[in-house]
Order: sequence, then C-alpha cells, then structure tokens
Amino acid sequence: MSGSGNEVAVAAEVEVDVTQIRQLALTGKWVEIIRQLGPSLDTTNVNEYSPKLLSLAAYYLLALFRVRNYSRIAEHIEKYSSIASLGDSVEGEVLEPKVPFVLLWIYAEYPIHAENLSGGLDRLYTLLQKSKLLKEHYDRKLQFDVSSAEVQPISDVELPPSDTVSTISLRHSWDRRVKMLVCVIACHHCSQKQYSTSLKLLSGLAKDGSDPHYLSLLGYVLLQLGDVRSARKILELLRSYCQADDSDKEATALCLNLEGLLLFASDTFQDAITKFEEASSLSPENPVPCNNISVGHMYAKNLHVSIKLLENKLAQNHAFILEKPMVLNLCSMYELASARSNESKQSLHTWIMKQAPDDFDSASTRLS
Repeated sequence: MSGSGNEVAVAAEVEVDVTQIRQLALTGKWVEIIRQLGPSLDTTNVNEYSPKLLSLAAYYLLALFRVRNYSRIAEHIEKYSSIASLGDSVEGEVLEPKVPFVLLWIYAEYPIHAENLSGGLDRLYTLLQKSKLLKEHYDRKLQFDVSSAEVQPISDVELPPSDTVSTISLRHSWDRRVKMLVCVIACHHCSQKQYSTSLKLLSGLAKDGSDPHYLSLLGYVLLQLGDVRSARKILELLRSYCQADDSDKEATALCLNLEGLLLFASDTFQDAITKFEEASSLSPENPVPCNNISVGHMYAKNLHVSIKLLENKLAQNHAFILEKPMVLNLCSMYELASARSNESKQSLHTWIMKQAPDDFDSASTRLS
C-alpha cells in the first residue's frame, strides 16, 4: 500500500468491533482473530493507529503468540518499537504507555521464541524496570489522592479510557504487571537451569510472606536446586500463613502440594500421593496437584493407575487440555506402558483436536 491516504482510511476504521474480538479471545478462537484482523493491520502505518486499532493490534499479536506463529510476529512487531515506549516522563510526570500492555510484553518476549534468549531477557528486564517506575509513580500519587477508593480491573489487551481510571486502579494494575514479569523472567531462568537467579527474583516477591503463591514458587525452585532443607523452611512459612487464615483453601492446597513434593523428594511416594490428593480436593481447578498424583503413582509402580487418572481428568475438565505437562506426561506414560503407544497417542490426539481451542500445542501428544 503506497498511498498514505489509503493507509489513513484503513487506520481510521476497521470493520471489526473490539467487543467481538474480545469474545473470540475468551473462547479461544485465535485463528479467527488472525483471519479478521490480519489483512488490515499488516498493511497499516502504526503511527496512524487510533486507540481502537491499537487494542485490535494487541489482540492480533496475542493471537499470533497463542498459536506460536513467531515468524509472523517477527515480521510485524518491530514496527511498534516507535510507539512502544514505557516510563517516559514530561516535567517529572511518568506517562502511561501509548499501547496496551500485552503489546509491550510480546515485543519483549518474542525474541526468546526466535532463539534470541539474551535479547528477549534484556527487553523483559527493561520492561520490568519501567513497570516498576510506573508502579512507584502511582504509589507517590496515592499519597495525595484521597478520592481513589475502589480498584477497577484494567485490561492488559485494551487501552483504558484515559480520563476515567482511578489512581488506585492504575497502581494496582502496574503492581500486578511487575509481579507477572518477575515470574515470567524467573521461569526463563529456570528453563536455563539458572535457579539461583530465579530465587533472587522470587525472593523479592515473597519477602513479606503475605502471598502464599510466591512462597510456594520459592519452594519449587529450591527443590530444583536440591535444597530440601530450605524448602522445608518455606513449608513452615506456608503453614504459618494457613494457620493465620484457615479459610484460604487455595493457600492450604499450595501448602499440601509443597508438602507432597518434599515427601516425594524423600521417596515416600504413597504419603506424597495422599498430600497431592488433599491439595487437589481443595483446588480441583488447579492441574498441578492432579499431575503430581499421577506422577506419584507412576513412581509407586502403578503406571496404569497414573494413565487412567490423567485420562479421566482430561475428560472431566477440558481446560486441562491446554496444560502441556499433563498431556506430555500422559503420552510418555503410554510409551512406558506399551510398545503400541502410537495408537493410544493418536486416539488421544484425535479426541483433543475435537475439544481444544486454537492454541493447543499438537507437539504435546509426542506423535512422531
């Protein structure tokens, strides 16, 4: 498209409603989002994007990311660098970004999936630092803003209306984003077996002991390091948290799951299974303890029990289909159980493809 007039015409209006695209995203129709938005957004000058188009562009890039189309992301993401600034300031006032947060995150994250780990981590650390600046900015602003009483959720994919968002809501959103980025970066370091770096990052989130999720993550990383003694100390902190608030079932489930992992580390498989089952009963929508139960049975030499358990859980809760470790483990168990595992894996793959949203990773079924 060579004429700027045509580009302005496209930028001025894309015949797609944000509400419609949001609903497609909520139902996992990522391919349809790409089909509807790609032809217009791929050829439009980003500097002419309206707020609506920026939100649509965020959904478009998120859809590409969910279906792992990293090559297409690479073709288009860099053009957003000119407007993807974060933490800019005018006369000491830190400015909100001009684009939705998810676009900033994908801009930082995608190089890792294009085999450029150091480049992606550099961008993620930069985004983390600038997100902290915005969170601190709203912390200071709240000292003088007595009208901000109620937290309203702010979307990461759509630009919020700039004149109606309260300071406390903005502060809450950037605090959440900072914590998310810390966990994302820590996971990348764990994937490279850089556990000490992950511990340092997560320790900053867990230092006050007020969030059981970060405490449990610390425990998991410590076990990866083989530091069972320190993991037991984290378990004691989790127990203290649960005793102070015995109504928090999710926290109790996290505590039980970590206790099960410690028992598993000492080869006490049956006792570990019991703890995992208790955790799963308290938090049935959490796939982690369920997956741990099956692995516990496998190590206790009950492979067929493990297989049946995972098959039943996938059938009962189709959301678990997107939990790659569960599907991978089930297919690995098929391979251990039978020389004709390909038949079982093919049957599972066929069933999953009838149920799964567009972002299911077919590599999970380990079909050669």
